[in-house]
Amino acid sequence: MVEKVLLAGATGRLGRHVRSELESLGHAVRALARDPCNLAGEDVEVFDCDARNADSLQGACEGVGSVISTLGASLALRYTAPGATYRDVDLGANLNLLAEAKRAGVRRFVYVSLYGAESLRGLGYVDAHEEFVEALAASGIDYAVVRPTGFFYVFEEVFKMARRGRAMLVGRGDARTNPIHEADVARACVEALEGGARELPVGGPDVYTRREVALLAFEALGKRPKVTSLPPGLMRSLIKPLAYFDRRLYDLLDFGVAVSTNDVVAPPYGARGLGEHFRRLASGGEAA
Repeated sequence: MVEKVLLAGATGRLGRHVRSELESLGHAVRALARDPCNLAGEDVEVFDCDARNADSLQGACEGVGSVISTLGASLALRYTAPGATYRDVDLGANLNLLAEAKRAGVRRFVYVSLYGAESLRGLGYVDAHEEFVEALAASGIDYAVVRPTGFFYVFEEVFKMARRGRAMLVGRGDARTNPIHEADVARACVEALEGGARELPVGGPDVYTRREVALLAFEALGKRPKVTSLPPGLMRSLIKPLAYFDRRLYDLLDFGVAVSTNDVVAPPYGARGLGEHFRRLASGGEAA
């Protein structure tokens, strides 16, 4: 069914791939944007709002058949703007969007959470996502939750460390995962518009240990590997003060320690390989 789709998080790395996938299938796209300048000059309908403010969302879902939300706080390793924690955005802003979608009679709501959440509850990053999933399931609206493993662009942090000459691992580096490219996750999001499944776990085609990911980065750069392992307990002690003055960054790093020391392997779905992605970065084919 070709319909108009509201895309939240349209200017993010994943959101841009979702928009491209939707448009390739003939869907009209209405993009939520807190800063419309990020979409200036592009041929897309933009709804100017800050989803953290419920009032600014009024009318966002009028005439829309479905919603895809990739809306979330930053995954960048930098300090956080006020009001931009995972509870503010991944939970609060999405709750506002869900309420507006229900009011407008939207047919289906597709949300991107994460794979392996059930074993990681209690972490701030995970709880913000899963509390929204619980609200979505209780809302009465038809829905699907896409559950990817780590995005390629998150693993670009490992590539950056390798380019600087040394990669840092948490723990022994033997925890396994199968990262997935954002374009493959985007395809899953669009397929979820029509599929009957409520949960779509998706991972990449290749399974690596965390140490193997670092070695892939050095190999792509043609550099001799230099890898340092840090004890998880030490990392938790080092990041603990962040909880008092930058909650988002603390929650992100706390989550990073947990997933670095636990297997996170989803059913293979994506077609793109991380090694090839790193080689493209090394040759300047994609920005890191």
